Amino acid sequence: MDGAMNGVADGHARALFSSAALFNFSAGITFLVGMPWFAALIGMQPVPADPLFWHFGAVLVLAFGWGYWRVSRDPVANRPIIHMGIVGKSLVVLAGYMDWALGNTNWPFVLLISGDAIYALLFAHYLRLRPVRAA
Repeated sequence: MDGAMNGVADGHARALFSSAALFNFSAGITFLVGMPWFAALIGMQPVPADPLFWHFGAVLVLAFGWGYWRVSRDPVANRPIIHMGIVGKSLVVLAGYMDWALGNTNWPFVLLISGDAIYALLFAHYLRLRPVRAA
């Protein structure tokens, strides 16, 4: 691949993974410091009552965000984080949709985690566009 195409691909990685990092940072900080407010805002019933669980969830979301930020800076060296992101986001979507189907949450929450579904698909697409090349 020539230098111009590498620049385009690198720009694609910066945009994709920087936006994923911002998505996670925004959600993680909101969950960490404002979960009761956020839950009330989207009408989540029941409102999560145990701060321990949403604090732990928030720090995991933030940790994944840091990983996406690292990928945005060097997608080749941090390629395994992309795979971890696909798995993590897919599991969040699976659990969230299952909770919605069981009546444990509402559609605004499902809408939020649908962003994770979109990112999982975009991450997989990125990996297909940028296969590992033999040295």
